[in-house]
Amino acid sequence: MSQNLTDKQKLFIEYFSQTGNATQSCIKAGYSQKTAEQQGYELKNKLATQIDTATKKLLGSAVPIAVDKLRKLIENDKTTPSVQLGAINSLLDRTGYQTTTKIEDVTGKKTDEELRQELDHLLGTMKIVKLNDNDDGSGSLN
Repeated sequence: MSQNLTDKQKLFIEYFSQTGNATQSCIKAGYSQKTAEQQGYELKNKLATQIDTATKKLLGSAVPIAVDKLRKLIENDKTTPSVQLGAINSLLDRTGYQTTTKIEDVTGKKTDEELRQELDHLLGTMKIVKLNDNDDGSGSLN
């Protein structure tokens, strides 16, 4: 840390990184209850870099536990397939892998008239204004 911190400031950083509550962190760190709200606001801004570092360190230490829990969900035969799939996707996402999403372009398989009819039907179903043709061939909402 680039500056010398008091014991109270160090405690504030520790408590705030765990709770996110500046006022309560001030009180727990030993600051006056009367001034805790204002003091917490000032400390939160003044010590933002140190709070960020402490929070990242705290979260980093929880990663192995989270990975273990995800692994256990995946391996447990009693876990539903949808929960297992969610755990697998979560684990892959956090390790930098992404599941693929197939997007099919059906617009190229339909004529403009078929697409316009489908759009009119959908807009009508949703009770939204329909798309009308202008004289120049472009559509406008009315």
